[in-house]
Amino acid sequence: MKRRNHLFCAGLALALALTASFSLRAQSPAAETLQQKIGLPSQTAPPTPTATSDADLGDIDVVQKFPKPETFTFATAQQFFYTDNVFYTDANPVGSTAYLGSYTASLVPYSLRDWTPRITLQYNMVRYGSAASGDFDNECLAFSNQYVFSQDRTWSWTSTINLSRFTAPHANDHEFYQEVVYDNQITHVQQLMKNTPLFFVAAYDIAYHQANPGAFDRLDNTLSFSLAYYPIPQVSIGPFVRPAARTYFVNNATQNNRDDFNLSEGIDVTWQPCKYVALSADLSQVNDYSNNSGQSYNDTTPGISVTGTIKF
Repeated sequence: MKRRNHLFCAGLALALALTASFSLRAQSPAAETLQQKIGLPSQTAPPTPTATSDADLGDIDVVQKFPKPETFTFATAQQFFYTDNVFYTDANPVGSTAYLGSYTASLVPYSLRDWTPRITLQYNMVRYGSAASGDFDNECLAFSNQYVFSQDRTWSWTSTINLSRFTAPHANDHEFYQEVVYDNQITHVQQLMKNTPLFFVAAYDIAYHQANPGAFDRLDNTLSFSLAYYPIPQVSIGPFVRPAARTYFVNNATQNNRDDFNLSEGIDVTWQPCKYVALSADLSQVNDYSNNSGQSYNDTTPGISVTGTIKF
């Protein structure tokens, strides 16, 4: 039973954790890269039920005992990947190897059994091997609240305000893009078979992006479906698919009444030899279909990563 609960927690963490040229293009390439590779810095797995065992009663799956979230979390992720479309353009895409270094610190000032507020600081740096004009640095500050609203703790709601700025490291740290994201997400998690470590996670996310330059102001409606399977406790396999409808609010010379359909799909394989370190390999494909000519794009990204986490 303890092993099953460990897999349940790990499955949630995996499945949820399952995310440029500085002129106006089809997307803000820097912001889009972070959204595809790491998601919002405050998004975490929902609390999970615990179980106990009694010699007379047998296993008891859901009891009123829930672990208190750690107050401090420090994490780093070092990703190495290849992208065949650095600038998310429709014509003449540029491919390059890339490095993404992410450093995160979060604080839970207090918490209740079903409610967890969190403050998160994150720094990201991206460097391209053969497209240096796309390099960028990013700083994020996020405020989030997570509420678990079902007795079996399989349903949760997370609300986040994320403030983000992007600078160009080769232009005296010139700030070229700012964004505030107002995000709300409903998540459901389910173990598909009682005695099999296979988990399904579904989520609906609505996010308003208030950007500077304002041409990137938009509303995203996103569905997310993922699986997490554990052939052994330390190894997880997680395919995912995320369809999204994007509505842009600003008309200008490059876009008019623009609506996009964005489809992300991929798979991740992770080995976690201990609770502090994880090694991953992933492959993802992004297809963006726009009703404005020249704004669609495709991107294929294989990569590997090393993640370290300390909580207390």
